[in-house]
Amino acid sequence: MARYYIVVYDVNEERVARVHRILRAYLQWRQRSVFEGYLEGNEVKELKRKLNSVINEEEDSVLFYSLPSDRVVRSFHLGRPPDEFDNVI
Repeated sequence: MARYYIVVYDVNEERVARVHRILRAYLQWRQRSVFEGYLEGNEVKELKRKLNSVINEEEDSVLFYSLPSDRVVRSFHLGRPPDEFDNVI
C-alpha cells in the first residue's frame, strides 16, 4: 500500500543535481530541496538505495516524512511562490 512522503535534502553542492534528478523521478518537486508524493514500499527501498549511492553520509542529509495519505497534510505558503525560483538546477 502506498504512503505519502515528504522528502527534504541538504547535500553538498556537488551532489545537488544528482540527488534532485533521482528524487524527481519518483516524487513531485515542490520547491528547492522539497519533494512529495506517494510511494509504494518497493519504490521507497529503490529510492533509498539510489540516494545512498550518491550521498556522502558524513556530509549530506536526506529526511523522509512518511504519512498515511496527503489528506493529513495541511500546508500554506509564505513569500515567493516556488515556481518563481530561477536558479534551481
